[in-house]
Amino acid sequence: MQVGERVFEQIQESDARPKLMIATRVFGASGQPWMWRQVVGLQGFRKELLCWERQNAGTQPTTDVREHVLPGKLAPYHNDGRWLYRSRAIFNGSFYAAIGEERTRLKQLFDKDRPDVILCNFGDIAMRLLPTAREAGIPLVAYFHGDFSFIRNRWYRWSLYRCLHDFAAIVVVTDAERQWLREHGAPEDKIHYIPCGAPTDVFRPVPERSDDLVRFVMVSRLSEEKGCDVSIRAFSEVAKQNPKVRLGIFGDGVERENLGELVKRLGLVDKVTFHGFIDELSLAKKLPLHDIFIQHSRIKEGSPVSIVEAMSCALPVVATTIGGITDQIATGQNGYLVSEGDIDGMIAAMQRLASDPVLRKQLGAVGRERAVACHDAAKQTRRLGELVMDVTRMSSMKRQDALAS
Repeated sequence: MQVGERVFEQIQESDARPKLMIATRVFGASGQPWMWRQVVGLQGFRKELLCWERQNAGTQPTTDVREHVLPGKLAPYHNDGRWLYRSRAIFNGSFYAAIGEERTRLKQLFDKDRPDVILCNFGDIAMRLLPTAREAGIPLVAYFHGDFSFIRNRWYRWSLYRCLHDFAAIVVVTDAERQWLREHGAPEDKIHYIPCGAPTDVFRPVPERSDDLVRFVMVSRLSEEKGCDVSIRAFSEVAKQNPKVRLGIFGDGVERENLGELVKRLGLVDKVTFHGFIDELSLAKKLPLHDIFIQHSRIKEGSPVSIVEAMSCALPVVATTIGGITDQIATGQNGYLVSEGDIDGMIAAMQRLASDPVLRKQLGAVGRERAVACHDAAKQTRRLGELVMDVTRMSSMKRQDALAS
């Protein structure tokens, strides 16, 4: 053991705060600054981080958090190797449970560090750690982030049924997830609705611009499920009616080349700008310079932080009725919602906002108020911390009662 680690352990041992281990597949991903805010923002704990991959340590540092990066990759979920994994994992309580060497490492880590509580981001990671945590007597909080698209997978669904009653608490980011859990037997008092939110003190409106351009904006991973192609096609139709519209696209992904070709075919090269990925602070400066936020998510979505960022900048939003978006946007109040694939509805909403600056301002103001009141990242992190602390206290009381008896 190195000197620095030994000193860190001595400090931890002398600290009376409960020890919280936060687990996730990847930590520090460029598109998930909300997770970094969660880890550094949770207060009142000695914090440790468990992940399988650590990214961007320079831009997402954790100065007071001990980090554990497990070697190797997570077991296969999609290729042929998944069948062998499932046949072995089932004996541990679910098809997603850690097995073999990985489970041994987890057991050694839990025995050595003795966390008082574990917070798992994403359902598959929660199910992966649950058997080992349960064996060690450590309460586990499962945080679902729109994972419920996996419910279509019968292996995931069956495994989740087996685990629901063993989670110390279940956190969801959408009301649809909360309702599904209720209907499928999760104890009501274990379910907590806590969307991630955005830093509303960082994402703020700016004074109105003097030019007469109407700037649409997308902030998204450029992947098929985000429906970027639909948004671009809808923008193309709006541009035919209003030559002063522009579209800025922030983000990167596997569909970047295809979307670039689509922009060329539609004759929009002079109206659409791909900015690529930029960091959160840079985005906070660029986003409020636009007028209308658009996102045509397909199939799956959690509680998009990018939409809250837009709301926080007082931008009206046009999006789909997918996942937690319906918890964020109310049609006619702070934006407009359309069904997935309804390009005509999206065009109509975009045209209406593009032609009415007063309406844009009204809806944007409501969005800002709603973001601050219901989706502020600092407030949500405090709520999460209070829940995890309650779980820790309840677990401690149960252990004391068991010893007393």
